[in-house]
Amino acid sequence: MKKAIACGLLLLTLIGNALWAAFAPPQQVVQETSTRMLSALRQNYAALKQNSSQIYGLVDQIVLPNFDFELMSRWVLGRAWQQATPDQRSRFTQEFRTLLVRTYAKALLEYANDDVRMSPQSGAVDGTEATVKTEVRVKSGQPIQINYSMHLANDAWKVYDVTVDGVSLVTSYRGTFATQIRDKGMDAVIADLRQRNNSAGNTR
Repeated sequence: MKKAIACGLLLLTLIGNALWAAFAPPQQVVQETSTRMLSALRQNYAALKQNSSQIYGLVDQIVLPNFDFELMSRWVLGRAWQQATPDQRSRFTQEFRTLLVRTYAKALLEYANDDVRMSPQSGAVDGTEATVKTEVRVKSGQPIQINYSMHLANDAWKVYDVTVDGVSLVTSYRGTFATQIRDKGMDAVIADLRQRNNSAGNTR
């Protein structure tokens, strides 16, 4: 699952210039920018293999501006978001963002030299909401179906969920955090996230 989502993140990484994204259809944005990220990974492949932590910089520069982490965090926490204080919301969003980068950034390298192809399929665009459906083909294994849930905010299309072979990233994390918050409370969950992120290397 992690590798599959990582592949999805790879194809999302260069959603592109925000102003251009406001005018380009979401499908075209994903199509055009995926090749640019593959190129960036391949050009820096040797250096990244020597020091994989350098990929965090690429992810931070290219990926993060195109995700709405506040909306993702709100959906992941569900009711707990409404009960959380503004400070708790801010701290959770930051740690959740770091968690995603830490978890999936290194996995992107596994696809740098693979024959990754993205074939946009029919998707739905409804005003400020869009679903981009894709099929990712790699040299080995079955094609991976990846859907991107996006919304138009501040003149830019931003991703707020990724669904891989029918499994939603947001839904998966929602169940995990709901249990942890019920058992330990919001502050303890945030503290645990921070400890895990720090032990794996700070990506901020």
